[in-house]
Amino acid sequence: MRRILSLSPTAILPQPYPYRLHIPGGRVPKHELYLDLSSVEPKGWSSAYGTPPPGYFDIPSTRADWLPSIRGAVANHKDIDTINIYRCTPPEWGPDEEVWKALSGCQPTHLELNAGVLEECDYAGLKHVEPAWPLKSVYVQCCGGDGEYDWEGERGEGGSKWFKPSFPAWRGQKPSFCNNYGEDFVATFARTVHCNPLTLQTLRSVTLGGKFYTDSAEKWHIERMKNFFLNAKALVNIELVLNDPEPFGFGADTSDDEGPASNEHTEDDDPATFSRSPSPYLGLSDVLPVSSDEHPQDDDQATYQSPSPYLGLSDVLPASLTSICFRGPVNELMLKDLDNWIRNAKRAAWLPSLRTVALKLDLPNHLESASLDAAAQKELDTLKVKELLGSLAKRNPAVRVVEPRPLEELEYPLEF
Repeated sequence: MRRILSLSPTAILPQPYPYRLHIPGGRVPKHELYLDLSSVEPKGWSSAYGTPPPGYFDIPSTRADWLPSIRGAVANHKDIDTINIYRCTPPEWGPDEEVWKALSGCQPTHLELNAGVLEECDYAGLKHVEPAWPLKSVYVQCCGGDGEYDWEGERGEGGSKWFKPSFPAWRGQKPSFCNNYGEDFVATFARTVHCNPLTLQTLRSVTLGGKFYTDSAEKWHIERMKNFFLNAKALVNIELVLNDPEPFGFGADTSDDEGPASNEHTEDDDPATFSRSPSPYLGLSDVLPVSSDEHPQDDDQATYQSPSPYLGLSDVLPASLTSICFRGPVNELMLKDLDNWIRNAKRAAWLPSLRTVALKLDLPNHLESASLDAAAQKELDTLKVKELLGSLAKRNPAVRVVEPRPLEELEYPLEF
């Protein structure tokens, strides 16, 4: 039977975690240590609602026994195999160095971090944990954190000061790493994996996309993503839901939303406590380093122009793949790129280990110049897609054609 030990840093009782745990294959942990930091998180307020009530922004005092309670949980419950930190924001509001140190001694195989409305996650705090945890999977929900940006400091005459992000991938040999961001999932993927060379050899499953499936990634982000696919050694499963950004960079929801997923925890609908906005989801890995010379300067606007992230994918997929799921847009670029997929599918040397494929071109076109007329759309749907899947079905052994997972389920990693 699953056990949950819930702790709060204040006198306010821990609130239930509003999601299912994102453990590969939906595995149920034996014992979850759940730290709910929402009571010390700064609250937002919209001027549209007038003046906030007195004391609204006050933050409760931290309990004197907060750190001892964590140390006691670690010492008395040796079977803790999952650590879940809710509202894992920067140290000034979230878990500081002492909280991470108090968690030393655990042996979790799954770590779950949720940044909440502040959207910045203190994943760099992992460096304070000793000995390193034997993590097999990590799930992070945030839009930023240590290593989010490609530059730091003020831009001056010398241009940007580039640096490598610092997600501590060396803390474990992770076959699965899932990350839930806002709308910039390709960009954040590229930034984060740039410093994780170990996962080129270890990561086995990658998912990019979700209910918001568009991205404002720049050219070098897409190149890094493809460079990872090209050089990955252990990747066996890939799920991609990719499209061009909508005008003005806004994401789009989809029509196959089947409502909220079931939750082992009780849902709390208080908008001041939980963030309900859907986000893209991704499983992370690594790419080979890209030199700083490839980054754009302020006056090089052409470098910022983003190519369509779904083009040329069939040419960079690693031979180790056994399963592919791809959803893309209905447009002229995708129609032409299907010729590359078909050509590759007819080559025996292309993805020799492939056993299942899911292909669905149903995302809306966001490029006015790439719209399809009725005849071209029929060619895409009834001719080229069928030819591609037919070529794979003729292989020996045959590649099984399956349906893609619902978009809202992509944040939950597959078992492999």
